[in-house]
Amino acid sequence: MTRTRIALSIIATLLVIVGGAAAYFVGPALLPPKSINVGIALNDKVPLDMTLLDSAGKPTTLKQKMGKQGLVLVMVRSADWCPYCKIQLVNINDIQSEVSAQGYVLASLSYDKPEILGRFAKDKGLKYVLLSDVGSKMIDALNLRDPQYASDSFAYGVPRPTILIVGTDGAVKTKFVTDDYRSRPSNDTVLAMIKGLKG
Repeated sequence: MTRTRIALSIIATLLVIVGGAAAYFVGPALLPPKSINVGIALNDKVPLDMTLLDSAGKPTTLKQKMGKQGLVLVMVRSADWCPYCKIQLVNINDIQSEVSAQGYVLASLSYDKPEILGRFAKDKGLKYVLLSDVGSKMIDALNLRDPQYASDSFAYGVPRPTILIVGTDGAVKTKFVTDDYRSRPSNDTVLAMIKGLKG
């Protein structure tokens, strides 16, 4: 085999590897996400008085963050290392005012420390509430911990990517739990979830 053929063979192999990796990481993000029925059930109540931390490190609760109609809670893996989460967190900022107009407060929740959330919110100009669930107590209370990570993993304690719409009484009105962390519901889907509650 000539050097040229060897070089072409190596290049072709690399292209296959790169293409396969791109298909794995990017492909699902381009497809409509599917929701799976796991975690807290519809009409069950979230622990509104459980202590969380805001992005400034101050104690707070979901009850304290409620809007007139309730709360739209966007649960993500991490604003520190998860690229899919970062994109979602930036994108949902665009519908903050529409969510508010419907009587809800928009908030995110992750296992990230407050300083990580504060830095991310400042860097990206986010206008909604970012909540820290260090220790994943709320995540576990909602039965939404992602089971695929062992206790020695840096991702241990992350939630399945989830949208919960919670009423002022703490009841889950509707939810969307993605079946693949690489795929997230669009802003239009989130707004449709809210509007669907009026029907």
